[in-house]
Amino acid sequence: MENHINQLTLVVKDYDEAIAFYTQKLHFELIEDTVLNDTKRWVVVAPKNSQCRLLLAKAANEEQLNSVGNQTGGRVFLFMNTDNFDVEYQNLVDNQIKIVREPTTETYGRVLVFEDLYGNLWDLIEPVSTKDTSFYSTAILAIKPEVHFDTAIKALKKLQAATKLEKGNFLFELHLDTENKNQIIVWEGFYSESDFQAHLNSVHLQDFLKQNVVDFISGYPANRIV
Repeated sequence: MENHINQLTLVVKDYDEAIAFYTQKLHFELIEDTVLNDTKRWVVVAPKNSQCRLLLAKAANEEQLNSVGNQTGGRVFLFMNTDNFDVEYQNLVDNQIKIVREPTTETYGRVLVFEDLYGNLWDLIEPVSTKDTSFYSTAILAIKPEVHFDTAIKALKKLQAATKLEKGNFLFELHLDTENKNQIIVWEGFYSESDFQAHLNSVHLQDFLKQNVVDFISGYPANRIV
């Protein structure tokens, strides 16, 4: 079973002024505007590609009118995520939309608070990316015929120990090929490709290469997808 919130009701003073604000200033899409009777319309707006929508409901009595702009008693009412905080911030400024709290950077992302045309408070948030940028590398090495197995392994283990101390490394494993006892498979993982490049230029890797105990057979980089 899959459930999600489809839309929220936002009480407004006037349909047309609310539509104008959300579509012209915040650039929402007008999803529907259907006349139900002489005083009531079914008006739905939403940011482009948003699953959750806003039903703009015109206040029908004094009690509803008193709630316009204050549906949460002065607390932030709605939270809108963006993948381009700077563009959305500039749009608010250009359209003279009141910013109640200027942009700050929090652990969860960049955020500001603004008011809509009635005073409802909104959080605009660009969340911290959760995309995995980890960089992996696999190399197949062959111990040189003239080099003793234990000598090569000792050098590789020294390289392994030094690499694991790099702040950008989280994986360095040595595996012996079961079909070729002189062939070593190296699995490496780094938090980013730039961390991997820093590793390639590290002193301990250059020192290992100078020992000339292995031949590079093949290798390939990879990005994790699952």
